[in-house]
Amino acid sequence: MYFCRKHTNNDITRHGNSRTDVDIYPRSMEKHITIKDIARMAGVSVGTIDRVIHNRGRVSEASRAAIEQILAKIDYRPDVHTSAKPHRKRYKILVTMPTAVTGEYWGAIQTGITRCIREYADLQIDCEYSYYNQFDIYSCRSAFENIVNQGPDAVVIGPTFASETRKLCESLGKEQIPYVFVDSTIEGTSPVASFTSDQYACGYLLGEMTDMITPGDGEIALFRPERAGNEASSNSIEKRKGFFDYFRLNGKEGRHVSEHLFSVPNPDETERRLTEFIHSNPGVRGLAITNSRGYIMADILRKSGISHVKIVTFDLTTNNIRCIREGSISAILCQRPEQQGYKAVKSAIKWLLYRQEDENIVHLMPLDIVVKTNLPFYMASLNE
Repeated sequence: MYFCRKHTNNDITRHGNSRTDVDIYPRSMEKHITIKDIARMAGVSVGTIDRVIHNRGRVSEASRAAIEQILAKIDYRPDVHTSAKPHRKRYKILVTMPTAVTGEYWGAIQTGITRCIREYADLQIDCEYSYYNQFDIYSCRSAFENIVNQGPDAVVIGPTFASETRKLCESLGKEQIPYVFVDSTIEGTSPVASFTSDQYACGYLLGEMTDMITPGDGEIALFRPERAGNEASSNSIEKRKGFFDYFRLNGKEGRHVSEHLFSVPNPDETERRLTEFIHSNPGVRGLAITNSRGYIMADILRKSGISHVKIVTFDLTTNNIRCIREGSISAILCQRPEQQGYKAVKSAIKWLLYRQEDENIVHLMPLDIVVKTNLPFYMASLNE
């Protein structure tokens, strides 16, 4: 099952500048230099400059070398908005990702996507969404099967299941449709770019933080979300590996660490399982949650009057923020989802306009550790 939502920019017409008046912002020079200026410096035509800058058409090696030398000297970079004015083609960017809910992790990614689309409002870009249930591989499969048929110019993918993502990427590759990853990377694919955190490092840090805040004689439990289709998400696999490697590589194999699943779609079942687990294992003092749903566990423990168990989870969602303020969550590891969404769409736009590929395909987000003490500083940045 998949759902579509469409966002269309209003067309904005500007007058004045033609292609030969494209603004160039050299970092080391105050005056804007146009393509005409570069053509005079290189002793070639404006058309030749345009072909080199946008990497299209044939240019002699001698002319290309002379132009590239000048571009390097002035530390050339085009202004994307201005130089895109002659490109009056309408582009369709399709975003396929787990269902976005305001205040949750994927809602923050969509906020970043929307912010980028608005920033590039002078371009003719249609942004459409194809959502799927991240806890159900069959929902993902249904959504992915329809992507190519919708005729996108570029696709932003929030991958959950590696096998389904590889099939989608293979289909996109056959149609020469560029794609960008957000939140995760999948081996065996060729994205234009990907924006994510290092999932192994996330798991390692999750283990380290849980170990630090849990009393030395206390037991630790790792909770991962279960998914229909019996396939773990690619992120969950890497986080799990990093988590257990922390204990193995730091001589902490003797610490009692267990592993369990919980159901996001079925909170009653999760409450039953967790309550039974805590009562059957009174030595547990720390819970590590591999996704952003730590508040589910925190609310269950709070409802049961259990306050001696520390919880570490991911991302500044609305409910996680509430719980860290209440003290039912001890620490949150943040992956900057809004930045991921913003940068993913920006990368797709740059590729569509100029076939401009980043030097590094994989862009890793910083990992922030937020506790009750420094939460206000992060809240200030979120509200900017």
